[in-house]
Amino acid sequence: MTMNKLKKRLCALLCATMLIGTAGAAYATSDFTNDMKMSVPSRLTTQEGAASIEREYDHPDSPYFAHPDFYHMKSTASRTMLTGYQTFQQTSEWSCGPAAALTVLQWYGRADGWDEQKLADLRHPLKNVTVPGFPNGYPGTTLRQMKDIFDGVGGFHYISSSDYQKEGKTLSASDVRKFLKEGHPILICWIDWSGHWQAIIGYDDMGTANEADDVIIVADPYDTTDHNQDGYGIYSWQRFQSMFSMYNQFPESEGGSNQLFLVPIPDKK
Repeated sequence: MTMNKLKKRLCALLCATMLIGTAGAAYATSDFTNDMKMSVPSRLTTQEGAASIEREYDHPDSPYFAHPDFYHMKSTASRTMLTGYQTFQQTSEWSCGPAAALTVLQWYGRADGWDEQKLADLRHPLKNVTVPGFPNGYPGTTLRQMKDIFDGVGGFHYISSSDYQKEGKTLSASDVRKFLKEGHPILICWIDWSGHWQAIIGYDDMGTANEADDVIIVADPYDTTDHNQDGYGIYSWQRFQSMFSMYNQFPESEGGSNQLFLVPIPDKK
């Protein structure tokens, strides 16, 4: 073998090693600790909710899911991310709304003294409101009730799907990126789990103009299905948009059912 051929092979081997190392580093950042999670001030129940099966179904070597470290993930040219956003796993089957709201309060440094039950108690009762499948009353949270929570906590104003509906608008990808760049998580309610509140904390357009490959990153209070119960989830933006509804479960008096979102913004001091 000539010296030139040997140099070429060594160079190729070095490049391959660097590529493998880089790919390996991406997966090495997986975080199966609980550093990203808020402490649980009190539990609504011990036998229900995602918190009752804390990390029981984690699979660090899952062949089906990649597990990026969302807690430390930073914004890039294509991605807008709320770095350091902490998560919380709901402690009942109905408290996704208060749990998601709690993570927003934590993000803004306003969570002290609040828990799921205290936030839930700020909601107006759903008298004379019938939600299909709940003959004895709906325990979850409507858009209007989510507004109650931030009104009750105080010190917030908000932009919501109610405002957009008045203007004939829907939540767009550019809206999501704008709110995130301003440092604001977006609370969303949609048909996931037959009705679920989460917070959008990241958006990646993957460097392309077409939204078909865009991804949203959420803080999910019921994160039990992706083999890492860190409280984060990812969805295709287009697929999420196609199911961004509660399909007429909520009456218009409670904020309706379609494209429900709320962006709480702290008042300026």
